[in-house]
Amino acid sequence: MRMLFTIMLAVSPVYSGDTKAVPQDSPVPMEMESTTFEDDVDSASAKILRWITESRERRQVRRIREALVNRDTKSAQEALDTLVRDFPEIKEQEPQAIRFHQGNINFWKRDLDGAYKEYDEAIKALEQEYPKGFPPGKYLDNNKSFMADLYFGRGATQLHRRKYPEAIADINKAMLTYQPRAYMMVNKCRAFLRLKKYKEAADAYNAAYKINSEKALEAEDKADICTLLEKNSFRPLPCVSKE
Repeated sequence: MRMLFTIMLAVSPVYSGDTKAVPQDSPVPMEMESTTFEDDVDSASAKILRWITESRERRQVRRIREALVNRDTKSAQEALDTLVRDFPEIKEQEPQAIRFHQGNINFWKRDLDGAYKEYDEAIKALEQEYPKGFPPGKYLDNNKSFMADLYFGRGATQLHRRKYPEAIADINKAMLTYQPRAYMMVNKCRAFLRLKKYKEAADAYNAAYKINSEKALEAEDKADICTLLEKNSFRPLPCVSKE
């Protein structure tokens, strides 16, 4: 199995809560630092080189990614439609990649049922094709990362659909498939809180802090999480940190 190249530039959904959504470690800087003239020239040269060497397929995928970073679902959908129209072999060769992109677009459009359907179909197809997991090889790491993104996308969607046990199950699968991430543990914490499982929520928030303290402290709803946990006699590390 080769690498699902169209996947690696995508933006997966990460929820801050039931009604807010924030981007996973964004591949596009939200703020640009000031630069010198020389830096600007180097940057322009790099862009020109990328434009020359980057394949048309990957360029289109990058447009999908950049549109979703900016929450521009209309442009993202147009880019995906163009990708499928101009390169129909991709849909035949990598249908799960297309489903993943469509799931992300649906997610940010708040079409949660549509997002779930795309993630779920991609997951089931790959689980059926590789019941024992992906075979070893050059692209094993990338394919495992992709599968984890699919599980997490479905889990984030379930969290927003208020299906909390299912969300936790999918987030666990994502972490077991590839590797735990702080944002995954924060989302587990949120799901446990809504199930009123405060010890499990505190443990998950502690785990997020140990994986990446900065990301745990940056949780948009940190104050709400800590207030609720402290009311129930739990005070995880992010809630006592002075950072």
